[in-house]
Amino acid sequence: MVIDVVDAVRLAKAHRRRDRRLLECQEELDQRAAEEDAALQKARQMLYDEAIVPFRDVFQRLKRVDLVELAAIERPTVGGKVGIEPRRSRKIAVLPAVRGLAGGALVIAVPLVVGHAAKAGPYRAVQCFGSASTGRPIKTLGGAAARNAAEAWFGRGSIAAGGGGRAAGKMMLDKIETTSVNLTREVIAKWQIQGLEDSQQKKARDLDRRETEMGEAQDAASALHERSKDMRRVLHDLRFTLVGRLPSFTALVEACDDPARYDSRRRAEVAAMVDLDGLAVMVMECPIIDAEGRMTEESGRVIADAEARLRAMETE
Repeated sequence: MVIDVVDAVRLAKAHRRRDRRLLECQEELDQRAAEEDAALQKARQMLYDEAIVPFRDVFQRLKRVDLVELAAIERPTVGGKVGIEPRRSRKIAVLPAVRGLAGGALVIAVPLVVGHAAKAGPYRAVQCFGSASTGRPIKTLGGAAARNAAEAWFGRGSIAAGGGGRAAGKMMLDKIETTSVNLTREVIAKWQIQGLEDSQQKKARDLDRRETEMGEAQDAASALHERSKDMRRVLHDLRFTLVGRLPSFTALVEACDDPARYDSRRRAEVAAMVDLDGLAVMVMECPIIDAEGRMTEESGRVIADAEARLRAMETE
């Protein structure tokens, strides 16, 4: 039984260690998600402030050109989640009995009436159905005579009849009481230990499930990290391209603000800037994750399309 108790304590401690590891992993994922959110938000904000707004300020100076030709866009706002939504791991509740085991010994309180009741049952049966050494039914006797006869019965009869008498009977009754208490304590101890083992087995299954989910979350977080890096790279490339072309476009508009007088080269330059602006808006407003925290397929397609169009512009 001592081995069972030690095993229960060891298992509970192991479960607490696993639970702490899961909590630490979740905290790392939450921190990583927050950093990804901040980095992506910064990239969006820089593209908006340094490229899109300056371009549109110049574009609106063109005559007979309506701003509705440009894709609608709003200033980036904080709040779009990039990482996985934090899921708080549940802490393992340690039963008081387990805490008692960890600190020392398992204490089982057994009411004293158990032993007395165990002794009283056989004693009453002998009083009802037993016979004294004289052959007279004990139930016909009263008071001390009945008690003496019953005790002598447990001592295998009176000393005169060759038995152990009342003294031996009392020893037998005491033995019945002691044995009953010990057996009851053992039964209760085994029941409590079994309960602890069942509880720890349930916790082990729960921890197994949570560790599986944590592994999936870590894999998803790694994939999201790579997708976020790709998105930030595209946002940076768009900003770099727009800012790089902005001086030439600004000079074009300042020299002539009437598109009707532009030749094919200048019209192509305006069209390219409008196309870049629309591409930037598309990338900026593309969500990386959905409402369930899963990475969207759309973001992968948008990134690939933006990279292909940027490469094509470089060769023009």
